[in-house]
Amino acid sequence: MSKLAEEIYEEGREEGREEGRMEGREEGRMEIVMNMLRRGMKIEDIVDVTNLSKQEIESIAKKISH
Repeated sequence: MSKLAEEIYEEGREEGREEGRMEGREEGRMEIVMNMLRRGMKIEDIVDVTNLSKQEIESIAKKISH
């Protein structure tokens, strides 16, 4: 493989890793919010703790209530 091809390949791999890390963080944040909701925490408190918007929290709450 040429040096240019190797660089392009490595760049693609790194982008894939970063996307995976971002998805993992998002999944972790969703799990935390779901646990907080299940424990009966107020949406306003969850907003304060997670820095997510009220709308995002309400959307997650709808997902777990179905």
